Amino acid sequence: MRANTSTTHVRLVLVSLADGTTDGVPVGCYLAAYDPEGNDGHGVASWTQDPDEALTFATGAEATACYRTVPHARSLRADGRPNQPLTMFTVMLA
Repeated sequence: MRANTSTTHVRLVLVSLADGTTDGVPVGCYLAAYDPEGNDGHGVASWTQDPDEALTFATGAEATACYRTVPHARSLRADGRPNQPLTMFTVMLA
């Protein structure tokens, strides 16, 4: 997925890691790119402080679908639950 320049305005903003910690994460940054298949299905995300460089979505549902994407390369976690790499982060829609 790549940043686009359409007129949509829903973006994912990083709040923390899923456990609530913020050490080493770019809190307040926008999701700029995401490849759920990257890193052998563990996902690769990049973040930006510039909202103009962020991925944008037409609706909150589309942003949520991106957040919950399950990669084909690794569809399940070790515990048998769906692998959704971005859910290692807590995000908010903006």
